[in-house]
Amino acid sequence: MSNTSTLRASPEGVRNALQLVSEICRSREIAALDDFVESCRTFAWEATLNVAILGRFKAGKSSFLNHLLGRELLPVGAIPVTTVITEIEYGPRDHADVVFKDGNTKQISPECIGDFISETENPGNAKQVARVRLELRSMARYRGIRFVDTPGLESVLEYNTEASLDWLPNVGVALVAVGVDPPFSQHDVELIRKLGRYTPNISLLLTKFDLLEDHARPQVEEFVRKQLARCWDRPVSVFPFSTRPGFEYLQTRIDQELLSGARAESGDHHAAILRHKIDSLLGECSEYLGLALKAAERDESEREQLRRTIIGEKQYDDTSQALRLIGRHAAGKSRTTLEAILRADEVLVGEKLLGAFDEEFPTWAGRLSAVTARFEDWLAVALAQNMAIVSGRRRAEFIEPIRRVSRHLSQSLQDFRNRLSERALSTLGVPLRTSETELQVPDPGPPDVRVGKIFDRNWELLSFLLPMWAIRGIVRNHFRRKLADAIFFNLSRLAAQWEELVNESILALEKEAVRRLGGLVATIDKQIEAGEQETPTIRNDLLRLEELRAVINRPYE
Repeated sequence: MSNTSTLRASPEGVRNALQLVSEICRSREIAALDDFVESCRTFAWEATLNVAILGRFKAGKSSFLNHLLGRELLPVGAIPVTTVITEIEYGPRDHADVVFKDGNTKQISPECIGDFISETENPGNAKQVARVRLELRSMARYRGIRFVDTPGLESVLEYNTEASLDWLPNVGVALVAVGVDPPFSQHDVELIRKLGRYTPNISLLLTKFDLLEDHARPQVEEFVRKQLARCWDRPVSVFPFSTRPGFEYLQTRIDQELLSGARAESGDHHAAILRHKIDSLLGECSEYLGLALKAAERDESEREQLRRTIIGEKQYDDTSQALRLIGRHAAGKSRTTLEAILRADEVLVGEKLLGAFDEEFPTWAGRLSAVTARFEDWLAVALAQNMAIVSGRRRAEFIEPIRRVSRHLSQSLQDFRNRLSERALSTLGVPLRTSETELQVPDPGPPDVRVGKIFDRNWELLSFLLPMWAIRGIVRNHFRRKLADAIFFNLSRLAAQWEELVNESILALEKEAVRRLGGLVATIDKQIEAGEQETPTIRNDLLRLEELRAVINRPYE
């Protein structure tokens, strides 16, 4: 491994940088950097180095880690299988902790983690798992680092992609898994670019290398290296890999050249990554101050024109209105969408409960009132169980409108930012970062599945006139009709519950998008408002940022 001491940032330099950027962001109202500041602050306190395995669905991430662990603990398959983030590191005893979104933790056997992280056992993350932490004695050779298995990017299951992208700011060393067919794509390029904001330590894991003929292996590896060099200006190591027998030498190379080095120099790596993060943060803060300085150097009469040119009042109003319309339109369609999804379940649940009813009914004896009570008790439990099952199984489909709204709103915000950046560059010659962080999808949580009143029991008065043996067939058919009515009623009730949850989340996204738009405009407004009298302060802040960048990039032992 290379000597990383020249990339270390002093603890004092890190503290000073975070303090200065926070101070400037507060005084100049640069809210756009708040999340980045918090990411850097969290990473500075993190003692363990995160080695994240990222990549597209079916890229071989979990297979690689299973091979590394020497145990088939992580689920693999032909469909998207990993639902949540899984952290793996050394521990004095083998155990796993499931951390739920509500903050509760459950300890399980490592062999059972698939029940919580696989799409098959936990569809749509219906169990509301935040992450799974796995500690193994066999990981002793990697003390000081934590492996992180992430859900597949670009999956048809959009929540998988979001779980991985939301985690990116925590990355230390990034290992991007890419299968040999196809060996490299634009999605991989974009992922590497996103990772570049958070870490300089990015390597590419070229999986399924055994699928290539002997003569094609060096050609594919060379192709990937050339593509990386063409679209990325920083060194990215390429590590071919296969889990098949006969390719153990590839595992040895990864262990020796990447993982063992990361373990031995985890402190140096952590410091180097932190330096990279802080340097990026200081650079982005300088860009906002550069805009303020350029505006301050203009006459006061010009600044209002600058504001109209860069922000564009009409475009701002149009974008704000468009964001609101996106939310309201989606909320208006949610009930129809939900009912369409549940329509197929009415038949399935009906067939299932009618079969169960036909088995149970012959066992119910006594007068009509007693049989009716048994039916109601049985049906209440059966309906509640089946409504909960339907709710969990269909959850991913129910919340898909929320995810579509999130993507649509995020794209609208990004389009506005791109136009704003282009105008700032053409008007003042100042570049601005234009990456819009994805809107985080609010978790609607599960509905309160309860069963309402099943039917009016006034007709039970007949039990005093007719013996049960004489009307048993009539009662059976009556119960079957009431069963179908109860299924329809409770599926409609479930749709109404989900409609309320989904619309609350959609409107929360709309509100957050409008807030971000307003915050961005207010941030640019504030910079353009800078008067000539503020020029010395801005220049001084820019100088302080540059001095800190020099300190951060200065060799430190």
